[in-house]
Amino acid sequence: MKKQLYIITSITVFSALFFNSCRSTDTENNISNGVSSVNINLLGTEFSSSSSSAQASLNKGGIDFSTITTQKHSVMVNPSNVIIAELSSSLDGVGTSANASLNMRPVAAVSGNPLTSGMKFRVIAYRSNGNYHTHQDYTVGQTAVPMMLDNGAGYNIVVYSYGTASLPAISSGEQNNISSASVNYDDANRDFMYQKISYTPVNDNNTLNITLRHKVAQITTILQNNTTQYPGNNITSISNATISQHYSNGSFSLNTGSMSGRTASTNAIITFPTPSGTSVTASPIFINNDTGGNLLGTFSAQVQVGSGSVQNILAQNAFRITPETKSNLTINLRTCRAKVSATVTKDFMCHNVGADQSSDPFTPAAAIHGNKYQWGSNSNGTAIFYISQSDDQNNSGSITNWNTVNTTTTNWSDGATKGTYDPCPTGYRVPTKDQIDGLINNNTITYIGSNWTSTSTNYSAGIKVGNDLFLPAAGRRSNTDGALSERGSAGRYWTSSIDPNYTYGAIGLLFSNGSISYNGFGYARTNGFSVRCIAQ
Repeated sequence: MKKQLYIITSITVFSALFFNSCRSTDTENNISNGVSSVNINLLGTEFSSSSSSAQASLNKGGIDFSTITTQKHSVMVNPSNVIIAELSSSLDGVGTSANASLNMRPVAAVSGNPLTSGMKFRVIAYRSNGNYHTHQDYTVGQTAVPMMLDNGAGYNIVVYSYGTASLPAISSGEQNNISSASVNYDDANRDFMYQKISYTPVNDNNTLNITLRHKVAQITTILQNNTTQYPGNNITSISNATISQHYSNGSFSLNTGSMSGRTASTNAIITFPTPSGTSVTASPIFINNDTGGNLLGTFSAQVQVGSGSVQNILAQNAFRITPETKSNLTINLRTCRAKVSATVTKDFMCHNVGADQSSDPFTPAAAIHGNKYQWGSNSNGTAIFYISQSDDQNNSGSITNWNTVNTTTTNWSDGATKGTYDPCPTGYRVPTKDQIDGLINNNTITYIGSNWTSTSTNYSAGIKVGNDLFLPAAGRRSNTDGALSERGSAGRYWTSSIDPNYTYGAIGLLFSNGSISYNGFGYARTNGFSVRCIAQ
């Protein structure tokens, strides 16, 4: 027996012969065919299945979940702190739309909010030529009379509700021809639901099954502090949380169900409960907007973690807002840090120098490999040599005029003072040999990725250091001609320390799948390695 995935709440409308009171005086009434009573059976509500504009596809077994995607976007608060905004479809009660029984194309759907007793909804019948015929209001949980329609006549049946115990009086706009019929969006009652069905009654007594579609995006915000390796990371306060842009006005077409006329933008207020851990879930809110598939949704709040200061959290233009969807917006707070001794923890930059800082620093990707530097280089080309991420990924061959002699020993400092040509931004520096030694010896190393093969297009591997730092296996540039090697099979990272036993050498970190080679071993300073900066 096929499992029904909807929350079913039926309203059985008992037949009654109220012909005179329910018939329209429209001149197109088909008197010769008689009148049909139509019982309205409200099955429930639904959302579209995906936060993207495309429908999730159906196969013989049901939903193809591979089509339901998660939107992910990273926003840097500072070089060591990142907000990762993830917008994912809520998969609670995924199934096929009940309207498939009405010869409509089956679509994937997510069960909507449960019907509540007392909720009112309106049913309007428009003739096949678009003219208004009649309407009737219904209340969930109450007995009601059927709608009386001409037997054998074609209709467009429009059903809508604001999800509340009241409806405004029917307006002249609703009684226009369906091509121009409309109702206004109500910001005090945002959960507008709608359905339009082509319908022809063919019997004396008929039942019309209806599932209402939520037309406004519903978002549940989850705020998480994912830096959980160390104590004192509970979220202790959240205030002034909002999602923008939200529009407080608009008009729904009863013909298409689409919204137009959004002009008054504002912020939608998010209500969080009192925090009691590292994850806090807000009450769902409806957001009246359609960003057209673009990352224009913004989350902002003031958040305190542990006993630290209150921080302004701003994930600007970080996610899409799509009508008809039910989504979870997870705001992940991450601090990129690790132990550099048994008792000392330091913040690191989340990305390699030169990487795309809008990309998730914890997920292997080409965008986070960054530049490659000969030891002692900076990023403006005034000392020695470096190659940018873009050039590194567009040219795997040798590099014209690659520097093959590097005699500098002081461009990057091994002492307390940052070197003159250090490529790290203000507040950060290239880590010393002792700091990298402590990093490897005091944190759990996890090897990420199943493909550790050296190819020019392998960006899928790296190591996780502790819980809050990821180093991609970006490979190296040869010390002799600058040619690429080891991308995807190894990671090589410079320290600021030279090798006293190697005339033209400096200390670096080397890792490959299952192995880390680091005991103060020197490499020719003309190699091109990655740089990961540490906070000063």
